[in-house]
Amino acid sequence: MSEPSSARMLDQIATRLRAAKSLLILTHARPDGDGLGAMAALLAAARAAGRSAHALVPGGLPVRYDFLFPHDRPAGGDQAPALAAAADLIVILDTCSYSQLDGLESLLAAHAPKIVVLDHHATYDPIGSLRWIDPTAAAAGVMTGELIEALGWPLDAQTAEALLTAVTTDTGWLRYANTDARALRAVARWLDAGVRTDVLYQKLYQTDRPERLLLTIRMLESLELHAQGRLAAMCIRRTDFTETGATYEETENLVNEALRLKTVETALLLVEQEDMVRVSLRSRDVVNVAAVAKAFGGGGHPRAAGLRSNLPIDELKSQLVAACLAELQADRTRS
Repeated sequence: MSEPSSARMLDQIATRLRAAKSLLILTHARPDGDGLGAMAALLAAARAAGRSAHALVPGGLPVRYDFLFPHDRPAGGDQAPALAAAADLIVILDTCSYSQLDGLESLLAAHAPKIVVLDHHATYDPIGSLRWIDPTAAAAGVMTGELIEALGWPLDAQTAEALLTAVTTDTGWLRYANTDARALRAVARWLDAGVRTDVLYQKLYQTDRPERLLLTIRMLESLELHAQGRLAAMCIRRTDFTETGATYEETENLVNEALRLKTVETALLLVEQEDMVRVSLRSRDVVNVAAVAKAFGGGGHPRAAGLRSNLPIDELKSQLVAACLAELQADRTRS
């Protein structure tokens, strides 16, 4: 069954937010700039509108996004039961997948009547009582900005910067194919609120530690090219983190490095952690990486997707390379 129209869901969720005096806002584990930017914006706007509001990130806040929360950091997963019980409404941003809400499935199921979801991913679980699922949105930040506007809540420079963080990180600084007129109109409104793009760019992309650069070198040393250079596969192993001093959160967006190569259509990055392997997949135009990820228990967008697996990293890499090669071959056959 398809979800109701975006306009209808926006109105219904705005009605629920207007009636709520206390909010709990959360996003997925291993959060990115979109989920955190949308969360920080809604948190700031809700508090400016006189609501009690708290933010929660199951796996903790990556250091690079500290600037989004100048007053207090989001709570961790251990505080979820108390915060969920106290909130009139729980708002989940940038995911509608239990697999991305680590350890919170039973808690969220217990509070389903007071949960609403805003997400722009095409794959989703039946979480909460209201779900605004809009895969046409460039980012959850676009949807969150539209919600704040519909509510008439304050939007100052801090809130606008958080929304711009959400959209620019999910569109590759407005370079990816998901950048559309809707997103650009939203960006213009946020710039009018006083955001400086040069300052934001420095915060997002010019604050790396040397350890992350060393990890990038290790990743590029693992680069394998297949199908006449159309497929790139890379690995980061546990020993790479130990030997470089880099952290898992510093792998964000590293998969995109392989797309610097003119021939590469699809890129894979496998990151070996203590208890699993996380995989990021990217595609320019041909391969639907969301479909590939779904076959391995993951999901996402046609051009950007992810998954996690308990398979050994080399075995998983072989299976993913084979799956992507099959998709590339199917495209060649069609053309």
